[in-house]
Amino acid sequence: MRLICIGDSLIEYFDWQQRLLDHEVWNLGRSGETVQELLWRVNSVIEKMEQPDRLLIMSGINNVAMEDYGFIFSYEEVLGRFKESWPDTVIGVNSLMPVQFPWIAPDTLPRLNERLAGIAQDYGAVFLDFYGEFLDEQGRVDEQCLLPDGVHISDEGYARWSRKIEDWLNS
Repeated sequence: MRLICIGDSLIEYFDWQQRLLDHEVWNLGRSGETVQELLWRVNSVIEKMEQPDRLLIMSGINNVAMEDYGFIFSYEEVLGRFKESWPDTVIGVNSLMPVQFPWIAPDTLPRLNERLAGIAQDYGAVFLDFYGEFLDEQGRVDEQCLLPDGVHISDEGYARWSRKIEDWLNS
Protein backbone atom coordinates (compact mmCIF):
# COMPACT_ATOMS: atom_id res chain seq x y z
CA MET A 1 0.00 0.00 0.00
CA ARG A 2 1.24 3.46 -0.89
CA LEU A 3 0.84 6.07 1.87
CA ILE A 4 1.57 9.78 1.81
CA CYS A 5 1.88 11.47 5.21
CA ILE A 6 1.53 15.22 5.00
CA GLY A 7 1.47 17.95 7.61
CA ASP A 8 3.72 19.66 10.09
CA SER A 9 6.70 18.65 12.24
CA LEU A 10 4.71 15.93 13.99
CA ILE A 11 4.75 14.12 10.64
CA GLU A 12 8.21 15.24 9.53
CA TYR A 13 10.09 14.22 12.67
CA PHE A 14 9.19 10.52 12.51
CA ASP A 15 10.53 7.82 10.21
CA TRP A 16 7.17 6.47 9.06
CA GLN A 17 8.77 4.21 6.44
CA GLN A 18 10.92 2.49 9.06
CA ARG A 19 7.87 1.92 11.28
CA LEU A 20 5.50 0.84 8.48
CA LEU A 21 7.79 -1.55 6.63
CA ASP A 22 4.97 -3.34 4.80
CA HIS A 23 3.98 -0.11 3.06
CA GLU A 24 5.56 2.41 0.72
CA VAL A 25 5.55 5.64 2.72
CA TRP A 26 6.25 9.18 1.56
CA ASN A 27 6.84 11.68 4.38
CA LEU A 28 5.87 15.18 3.25
CA GLY A 29 5.87 16.79 6.67
CA ARG A 30 7.18 20.33 7.09
CA SER A 31 8.19 21.77 10.41
CA GLY A 32 6.30 24.90 11.38
CA GLU A 33 3.74 24.58 8.61
CA THR A 34 0.24 25.95 9.16
CA VAL A 35 -2.88 24.68 7.43
CA GLN A 36 -2.80 27.72 5.10
CA GLU A 37 0.78 26.90 4.10
CA LEU A 38 -0.26 23.30 3.47
CA LEU A 39 -3.05 24.61 1.24
CA TRP A 40 -0.51 26.64 -0.73
CA ARG A 41 1.48 23.51 -1.58
CA VAL A 42 -1.36 21.05 -2.23
CA ASN A 43 -1.38 21.58 -6.01
CA SER A 44 2.37 21.04 -6.19
CA VAL A 45 2.08 17.79 -4.23
CA ILE A 46 -0.72 16.58 -6.47
CA GLU A 47 1.26 17.39 -9.61
CA LYS A 48 4.49 15.75 -8.41
CA MET A 49 3.23 12.68 -6.58
CA GLU A 50 1.60 9.55 -7.87
CA GLN A 51 -1.88 9.01 -6.42
CA PRO A 52 -1.49 7.07 -3.16
CA ASP A 53 -3.78 4.41 -1.77
CA ARG A 54 -3.99 6.35 1.49
CA LEU A 55 -3.25 9.92 2.52
CA LEU A 56 -2.70 10.91 6.15
CA ILE A 57 -3.16 14.60 6.93
CA MET A 58 -1.93 15.92 10.28
CA SER A 59 -2.07 19.69 10.41
CA GLY A 60 -3.37 22.50 12.58
CA ILE A 61 -1.33 22.48 15.77
CA ASN A 62 0.84 25.37 14.57
CA ASN A 63 -2.34 27.35 13.98
CA VAL A 64 -3.47 26.57 17.52
CA ALA A 65 -0.08 27.70 18.84
CA MET A 66 -0.71 31.08 17.16
CA GLU A 67 -4.31 31.17 18.41
CA ASP A 68 -5.58 30.98 14.82
CA TYR A 69 -8.74 28.93 15.10
CA GLY A 70 -10.11 29.88 11.69
CA PHE A 71 -7.88 27.33 9.96
CA ILE A 72 -10.84 24.97 9.54
CA PHE A 73 -11.85 26.79 6.34
CA SER A 74 -8.41 26.25 4.79
CA TYR A 75 -8.52 22.64 5.96
CA GLU A 76 -11.75 22.17 4.00
CA GLU A 77 -10.02 23.47 0.88
CA VAL A 78 -7.11 21.08 1.42
CA LEU A 79 -9.50 18.15 1.66
CA GLY A 80 -11.48 19.32 -1.35
CA ARG A 81 -8.42 19.58 -3.57
CA PHE A 82 -7.06 16.19 -2.59
CA LYS A 83 -10.47 14.53 -2.95
CA GLU A 84 -11.04 16.06 -6.38
CA SER A 85 -7.58 15.17 -7.68
CA TRP A 86 -7.24 11.76 -6.04
CA PRO A 87 -10.81 10.42 -5.86
CA ASP A 88 -9.75 6.82 -5.22
CA THR A 89 -7.43 7.68 -2.33
CA VAL A 90 -8.66 6.97 1.19
CA ILE A 91 -7.94 10.17 3.12
CA GLY A 92 -7.34 10.06 6.86
CA VAL A 93 -7.74 13.28 8.80
CA ASN A 94 -5.71 12.88 11.97
CA SER A 95 -7.14 14.53 15.06
CA LEU A 96 -5.13 17.25 16.69
CA MET A 97 -3.09 15.70 19.46
CA PRO A 98 -3.06 17.00 23.04
CA VAL A 99 -0.43 19.63 23.73
CA GLN A 100 0.56 21.64 26.76
CA PHE A 101 -0.13 25.24 25.77
CA PRO A 102 -1.04 27.13 28.95
CA TRP A 103 -2.89 29.83 26.97
CA ILE A 104 -5.55 27.58 25.44
CA ALA A 105 -8.71 26.43 27.21
CA PRO A 106 -8.93 22.71 28.02
CA ASP A 107 -11.84 22.24 25.61
CA THR A 108 -10.19 23.96 22.64
CA LEU A 109 -8.63 20.91 21.00
CA PRO A 110 -11.65 18.64 21.55
CA ARG A 111 -13.90 21.31 19.97
CA LEU A 112 -11.56 21.71 17.01
CA ASN A 113 -11.42 17.94 16.63
CA GLU A 114 -15.22 17.84 16.48
CA ARG A 115 -15.08 20.33 13.61
CA LEU A 116 -12.36 18.32 11.85
CA ALA A 117 -14.47 15.17 12.24
CA GLY A 118 -17.39 16.99 10.63
CA ILE A 119 -15.46 18.21 7.62
CA ALA A 120 -13.81 14.80 7.21
CA GLN A 121 -17.28 13.30 6.99
CA ASP A 122 -18.42 16.02 4.56
CA TYR A 123 -15.53 15.18 2.22
CA GLY A 124 -15.77 11.41 2.49
CA ALA A 125 -12.58 11.16 4.53
CA VAL A 126 -11.91 9.08 7.62
CA PHE A 127 -11.48 10.96 10.89
CA LEU A 128 -8.72 9.31 12.90
CA ASP A 129 -9.43 10.29 16.48
CA PHE A 130 -6.19 9.54 18.29
CA TYR A 131 -6.51 12.37 20.83
CA GLY A 132 -7.26 9.93 23.64
CA GLU A 133 -4.10 7.94 22.96
CA PHE A 134 -2.13 10.79 24.51
CA LEU A 135 -4.21 11.14 27.68
CA ASP A 136 -3.62 9.47 31.02
CA GLU A 137 -6.28 7.74 33.14
CA GLN A 138 -7.37 11.11 34.59
CA GLY A 139 -7.91 12.58 31.13
CA ARG A 140 -4.83 14.81 31.27
CA VAL A 141 -2.01 14.93 28.76
CA ASP A 142 0.20 11.90 29.32
CA GLU A 143 3.61 13.49 29.65
CA GLN A 144 5.24 10.25 28.47
CA CYS A 145 3.89 11.06 25.01
CA LEU A 146 5.41 14.52 24.63
CA LEU A 147 8.86 16.04 24.70
CA PRO A 148 9.57 18.70 27.35
CA ASP A 149 8.36 21.45 24.96
CA GLY A 150 4.82 20.12 25.44
CA VAL A 151 4.18 19.92 21.70
CA HIS A 152 6.50 17.53 19.95
CA ILE A 153 6.03 13.81 20.30
CA SER A 154 8.29 11.48 22.28
CA ASP A 155 9.32 7.98 21.28
CA GLU A 156 6.47 6.62 23.43
CA GLY A 157 4.00 8.95 21.75
CA TYR A 158 5.14 7.93 18.28
CA ALA A 159 4.93 4.26 19.27
CA ARG A 160 1.28 4.70 20.33
CA TRP A 161 0.37 6.84 17.34
CA SER A 162 2.09 4.69 14.73
CA ARG A 163 0.37 1.53 16.07
CA LYS A 164 -2.97 3.25 15.46
CA ILE A 165 -1.90 4.37 11.99
CA GLU A 166 -0.85 0.82 11.19
CA ASP A 167 -4.25 -0.45 12.39
CA TRP A 168 -5.92 2.06 10.06
CA LEU A 169 -3.76 0.99 7.12
CA ASN A 170 -4.56 -2.66 7.73
CA SER A 171 -8.31 -2.12 8.14
